[in-house]
Amino acid sequence: MRNPRLLIPSLAAALLAIPVASASPASADATPAAPTHRCYDRMACFYYNSNQQGALATIGNGGYNLDSQVFKPGTGPGAGTQLEDHAASWDSRTRNTAFCVHRDRWWKGPYNSLKPQGRKNLTSALKNKNSSTNWYPRHEDGSGH
Repeated sequence: MRNPRLLIPSLAAALLAIPVASASPASADATPAAPTHRCYDRMACFYYNSNQQGALATIGNGGYNLDSQVFKPGTGPGAGTQLEDHAASWDSRTRNTAFCVHRDRWWKGPYNSLKPQGRKNLTSALKNKNSSTNWYPRHEDGSGH
């Protein structure tokens, strides 16, 4: 019979030799569209210029009037400018929530929606005329309301 005191260190050494599985997410959970270098997973972002260029402003989950939001300092042309009525394009890194922007505060007036993982320029009715945002969790096609 083996000495139990010798068996325990051997067992511990064997357990330490087992490789640990990687903590990276499975490819099925990966974001289908790559972020635009600055707008990351589960975020929505506005850009000062068209085509996701210029200063960046990120939006959290929920509805916002944009009068107190500003384009982040150091993110390009337009940095430090108030977001309301100054955005030209947007990007959604959400996974299953449509994102809407409205011309007027409190989700009124014309609006444009963006499906999850989408990016585009604001429509002519909303370019530099954007005052509030909202999320629509059950509108996966980007239809908004």
